[in-house]
Amino acid sequence: MRKAFQMILAAGLLTALAGCARELTDANLREVKTDMTTKEVESILGPPDRIETSATDASAESPTHRPSTTRYIYIQGDRTVTLTFVGDRLIPSGISGSFDQ
Repeated sequence: MRKAFQMILAAGLLTALAGCARELTDANLREVKTDMTTKEVESILGPPDRIETSATDASAESPTHRPSTTRYIYIQGDRTVTLTFVGDRLIPSGISGSFDQ
């Protein structure tokens, strides 16, 4: 009987934790710095809600070859924050939007 109670309690806690939404603020966003990698940003803000990647020339020898551009898009309520990376590094002025109202 005790083991069943513990299992029910554990299941309830897991369900409660799954329902917790992340709360992002501009204080979190201020921790993000230019030249951070996507993984470093994710360690601060968590995974983005959407990722957009631009197509690039597949040939590295091509004179028009440029590193790919990736945009991490975070959506919280009616607020959207976009972070722009080139070659897996956050570019200067690569943050647009705000989490706070």
